[in-house]
Amino acid sequence: MDAVSFEQFLQERIKASGKAGNLTGDAVTMERSKSEITITSEVPFFKRPHLHPQA
Repeated sequence: MDAVSFEQFLQERIKASGKAGNLTGDAVTMERSKSEITITSEVPFFKRPHLHPQA
C-alpha cells in the first residue's frame, strides 16, 4: 500500500466531531511527506475506536 492510498483511507475513517471524514476544520490536520503521514489533533484523539461502552 502506498502513502497516498493510506492517507485517503485515514481521511475516510478518522472521526472528528462524531463524523467520519470530517477533517475540514483545524481540529485534525494530516500532512504527508514521501513515506510518512503525520496526524495532529487539537481535540481528544483515540488510538482505537470505542465500540462498546464499558459498565
